[in-house]
Amino acid sequence: MMRQAIEQAQAELSRRGFFKKTLQAAGLSLFFDRFGDRLYGQTSSTDPMAVYSAIGNIVIPVDQDPGWATFEPGISDYGLNTFVPQVLLGGGDQSKVVFLGLLGTLVALNEVPPMIGYSPSTFLGMTEPLQAQYIGNILSGQFENYGVQDVIFLACFVGIFSTRAVFFSNYPNHLATPGAEFQIRPASNVKTGWDIMGYRGPIGPDEEKQLRDKYANHQVLPGMDPNNPYI
Repeated sequence: MMRQAIEQAQAELSRRGFFKKTLQAAGLSLFFDRFGDRLYGQTSSTDPMAVYSAIGNIVIPVDQDPGWATFEPGISDYGLNTFVPQVLLGGGDQSKVVFLGLLGTLVALNEVPPMIGYSPSTFLGMTEPLQAQYIGNILSGQFENYGVQDVIFLACFVGIFSTRAVFFSNYPNHLATPGAEFQIRPASNVKTGWDIMGYRGPIGPDEEKQLRDKYANHQVLPGMDPNNPYI
């Protein structure tokens, strides 16, 4: 079951334009031949959420500004259980199997290091600098000869992409107010991703009025207006 789920996860994400040139699936058979039974033949104690959270802490550390850990545990729960299945995978019944495959890759990312002699501890058992080094080695393709590169790269890549997307979508103020004519960013004493990036946020009523006034009598040039009969 896990083999099929991971294969479908690779196939589904590889069909999407953003991932197409990044993800390969050539090593999946080798991975399962070598490590499938050891990793998935019995119940694993690895919590995929903890692995995902650790990736978020590496990608967006707390420094002079807030980071991933500032908004825990809600941000990891939203990122893994909502953003990944609903946004990256598009929702629907098929995404449930694909999501199971992605959880399986997170388990592999954690448990593989001692199995291949890379480290005496799992990913979650490493210090943060060693975790960052491990992630960097995955991204640079250092595990091709071990037969695990494709699976742990998928976990790493999806983890990095989704944590960045969630954090810089203005979490925890990322959800629109249903039915509101204008989306007003709530005041907060903690910097969000938008604050760090310097985003101003959605257009409010005052800015909309200024824009309407500015362009109210704006001259339309021939060839620029799709309703102009002389185009």
